[in-house]
This record gives sequence, structure tokens and C-alpha cells, in this order.
Amino acid sequence: MKNQYFGDVGDYGKYGLLRFLAKHGISLAINWYLTPDDVSNDGNIRGYLEDAKNRIYDPELYDTLREMRVRHEKDVQSFARREMIPGAIYYGEIVGSIPDDRIHSVIEKKMARNSWHQAALGACTGPELVFMDPDNGLRPGSPSAQKHAAKYVYANEVCDYYDRGQNIVYYCHKGRRTAAQWDKAKHVLFEYRPHASLMGVTYHRGTQRSYIFMVHPEQEARYRFLLKGFLKTAWADCFTDEFMD
Repeated sequence: MKNQYFGDVGDYGKYGLLRFLAKHGISLAINWYLTPDDVSNDGNIRGYLEDAKNRIYDPELYDTLREMRVRHEKDVQSFARREMIPGAIYYGEIVGSIPDDRIHSVIEKKMARNSWHQAALGACTGPELVFMDPDNGLRPGSPSAQKHAAKYVYANEVCDYYDRGQNIVYYCHKGRRTAAQWDKAKHVLFEYRPHASLMGVTYHRGTQRSYIFMVHPEQEARYRFLLKGFLKTAWADCFTDEFMD
């Protein structure tokens, strides 16, 4: 997540989904996987806030995002303070940041990412569901020291939350994958925790955005029930299911 993306049409669907879950008894921790803004024009689709017919999906959320745009409040911290996702707790430190400007070694970069991850684990303790919001999605294994590693959540990070009893939902996008490649990408976590239950929904306003859930088997029925309920709301105009019966 970058603050420059905040409030675009993708955020409307994302926060709509999280609000629905929170209002139906799911306690949430939100790890923004925040990265610094850059010079790209990504996340600049906000015309929906000028068309009041879009209020139908979540009027309270729509009005809040519109007000924040008017006030030039374009950051996740301001949104968190408004408590739009009932009961949620947040972690908003920049992913793997190192404070000085010198060139860092591979070991230093990996240590910084691990320190960030350990702090995130501590901050997100308690809620049953952890939402991870990386720029691009999920990668296998552990974080590398490559330049773009901060834009991804890694499977081993996900498993750290899962292994202590929490469920996870993470953001990803299909990109230019073929159908077969996309099916494989959605199921990556099966390689790490084969008994976990995977399910998800995809939002189709703007670019395609998917939200993939990794849930403990004993809670699978509950989450499927909730997601199917979500797809019966007004949001059904914008969302479809992913590998859900």
C-alpha cells in the first residue's frame, strides 16, 4: 500500500469488504504493508466520488472517502483514526525501512525486513483475521533483499500469523497471468499449509483486485457463509467469488 493510492476506487471495495466482515463479528488487524510514495500515477481513479450513485454500496464509507478527498487527507493513518472498520487495529510502519541513506548489505536488508515483520506480528496480536495489503500480492518463500521485495507479502510471513492461530486475507492482482497461472497463484499457500482452507473474492472496479483468504479448517464454513453473504449485498455488482462452492 502507498498513501498515493489512498481513496481510489479500489479502496472503496477493499474497505467495503473489511467493514462487512467487521460488522459481522470478525475482529481485524490491518497491516498496510506500507511503502513510500513514488512518481507513478497509479491509484488515481477517484472519479467515482463525483457520482453519487456509487453511494449505494456503502453510503457511510462513500461519504467519508469523499470528505477526506475534499480535505486532502490522503493517507491511511487519517483513515484509521476515523474508525471506519469497527474494532480494527493497525500497523503502519514502512516495510523494512532503514533510516540512513548509505548503501546496505544483503544481510542488513534482510535483518531490517525481519525486524519490521516481528514488530508487525506484535502489533497485530489478538484479532482473529489479519489483512495484509501489499502493493502487488504474494510471493513464495521468505523476503529477499531485492529492490521490489517491499511490494510483496511472502508466504513464510503469512504462515507466522497462521501458525499462531490467526486467519489471513491478503491483497493481490491477476496481472497478465493466464488462467492456469492465476489458478496456481491463488493456491500458493497450499504448498506451505496443505490443510488450510483457501477462498476469496475479486473486485472488478478499476483494475482487478483479489482478496485471498487463508483460514483454519474449523472456521472454513463460517468464512464461506460470510463471503457468500457479502456477495448478496449491493457489492455483488462489483465482486465475484474465487474458488468458492
